[in-house]
Amino acid sequence: MDYSRPTLFVISGPNGAGKSTHIQMMLPAGFEDILSFDRDNTRVHFEKILEVRGVEKNEIFREATKMMEDSLLAEMKNAIRLKNHFVLETPLSHPDYWRYIDSFQNSGYQVQLNYLCLDKVSDCVARVGQRVMEGGHYVEPNTIRGVYEKNLVHINEYKTTFKVIELYDGMTFPTLLARIEDGMVVFAVNDAIKKKWIISGLPALAKGISAFMKNVR
Repeated sequence: MDYSRPTLFVISGPNGAGKSTHIQMMLPAGFEDILSFDRDNTRVHFEKILEVRGVEKNEIFREATKMMEDSLLAEMKNAIRLKNHFVLETPLSHPDYWRYIDSFQNSGYQVQLNYLCLDKVSDCVARVGQRVMEGGHYVEPNTIRGVYEKNLVHINEYKTTFKVIELYDGMTFPTLLARIEDGMVVFAVNDAIKKKWIISGLPALAKGISAFMKNVR
């Protein structure tokens, strides 16, 4: 992949996978200083501002979400105007999120997905619980499960959107399991075909990874 071209790095994964903590570890060499737009953290920032302003509690989430979206769109437009690389941390669990990617692709950007996941939804729920104890934001377990499952469904369906897909295991720290470029597996390790989220959630990619591993043995 030619990183001299304008590139959108999409960092995604289920809630609690560790994206925000380890995002810089999942960027190519030379891109460590590119700051990502974290939708959740940005919304929480605006929620705190609205609380100080005395906005009614039942309006804060909606207003903060709108402020976050406006901020994101402004940063995206500026990056596209300047043809700068952009790092976006976002779920891919709903088709609406894909409009962000479309705006970059329509402007000639190449898109890389770095996906960090855990093998069990229960581990994601536990991670979020620990995050809340440390002062982080809460996410309902049902929401975590929905994002976990829908992310994989949409990636499997729209995988050709991405020039490069990198799959990471996040149980301890991000460990690269497989890299797919232009639809071809160019790197994989044995653990990749042991992960349930790859085998069951990304069957098309799992098939290519299995074939790659047979050829390198």
